[in-house]
Parts: sequence; structure tokens; C-alpha cells
Amino acid sequence: MKKNIEENKCINFDEEYRCMRFNQELYSKTALIKAAYNYLEYAYIHLDMDEKYYYVFIKEKTNEITINKAQFESEMLTQSIRHEVYLQTKNIRELLYARSMATSVIVDDRNQYIEDTYLDQPKFEADEILKDWFEEND
Repeated sequence: MKKNIEENKCINFDEEYRCMRFNQELYSKTALIKAAYNYLEYAYIHLDMDEKYYYVFIKEKTNEITINKAQFESEMLTQSIRHEVYLQTKNIRELLYARSMATSVIVDDRNQYIEDTYLDQPKFEADEILKDWFEEND
């Protein structure tokens, strides 16, 4: 089977699908899946792999759009960079988020005074509050 893969440079999946082969050392699995996801609207995609390569089998849904290897490869590079930037900036984003949440809590001494003042006000009985306005003002 390995000899067949090296000769044809792709696994035989289905004759209606075109095959693209990508080296696993150059591209991450995440980049492959994200790139494939971006083309799902336009094509049917099947992913496979062996010890050294990822295989992308693609069949366009309509004849209006053709996705070639260069386009898919560019999308994989874009997704690889996005993933790398995500990994390199994850800690700083978490710190910024935590700091913004911590500084959004405002402790104000005036609020304590207002609450205390409210508690010192006289309490009303239900009979005083729940009177019919028309009984007294008619």
C-alpha cells in the first residue's frame, strides 16, 4: 500500500473526488480542519491521513467554483498563522481579560453611606401604605 501511495501521490478514495496531499510536518491538523471548514459551502470534503501526509479529497458542489490545490494551500497557511498567533498571544489575552474584569469592580464608600441611610429610615406599616386614594380624596 505504501508503494501505491508513493507512486500515485494520493490514496484512491473516489474517482469523482480530486486528491490533494499535504505533509504533516509542515501543517497542523487544526489548520487542515479549519481550511477544510472554510470550503464546506462550496465543496464536499473528505479528510484522511497516513504516517506522513494528510489527504484532502474534494468535490465541488457546483461547476461554478473550482477549488485548486494552491487556493487550499493558501487557506491552510492562513489558518496555520492564525493558530500560531492564537497560541503565542493566549497568555497575554487571558491577563488582559482578567485585569479588565478585576478593575471593573468599583468599591465606592458613598454606596455604603446610602445603604446605611436607607436602613435608618422609619419603616411603614402596611395599613399606612395600602390605603385606597379614593376613600380619602373623594
